[in-house]
Amino acid sequence: MMKYMGSKRRICKDILPIMLKNRHSGQYFVEPFCGGCNVIAHVDGNRLAADINPYLIAMFQSLVKGERPPSIINKQIYEKARNQYRCGVGILSDFEIGWIGFMASFRAKFFGRYAGSSNDGRDYVQEAIDNIKPQIKLLKGIRFECCDYRQLLIPRHSIVYCDIPYKGTTRFGNTPTFSYNAFYKWCFLMKNEGHTLFISEYAMPNDFQLVWEKPIVKNLGNQKPTRAERLYTL
Repeated sequence: MMKYMGSKRRICKDILPIMLKNRHSGQYFVEPFCGGCNVIAHVDGNRLAADINPYLIAMFQSLVKGERPPSIINKQIYEKARNQYRCGVGILSDFEIGWIGFMASFRAKFFGRYAGSSNDGRDYVQEAIDNIKPQIKLLKGIRFECCDYRQLLIPRHSIVYCDIPYKGTTRFGNTPTFSYNAFYKWCFLMKNEGHTLFISEYAMPNDFQLVWEKPIVKNLGNQKPTRAERLYTL
């Protein structure tokens, strides 16, 4: 599965049974913050994935269509793509920029710095490419949209899973500041429209109900702090 900052690949098997327990035939599963698609990839039936990052969505759309990305991403190619991402001038497609930025960035921090290889010869870029390949077939049938979560047109009575940017965590370089109060208001609006909401976060306001939690070790260099991943509903 795709390596992605904040990925839920380690807890997917724990939270999906909770979210899908009462799902009915034909009901949509929607992710307005799809990220690496490590959750929605394991859901069958009608699915809608959205994200505000145009390079991420362009990458997934192209991969699902069968387009072939660069198989080798050296540092020169990486720097070329990063310069175009930052300056907006170049000939690479959004698909290629997304692919290079997500596959070849250290710890999956989009164009943070080149991942490269370790001193013992471990090729982090090739590992990222190898990890995402089996995922591509699982994404077929998903409808992808690039937009702010508030502009996403969600099918009636959907199950909506929101893996929002956690408070106090790293943002991508060009990602807009996330308004948590606006998000909370949107959640109540979605509930009133008949959707079933689930949210991943470390903590949520008292109006939200905790339905699952699990301590997870976060690997950060030589430090390995433990925090509780939590799933809330409304």
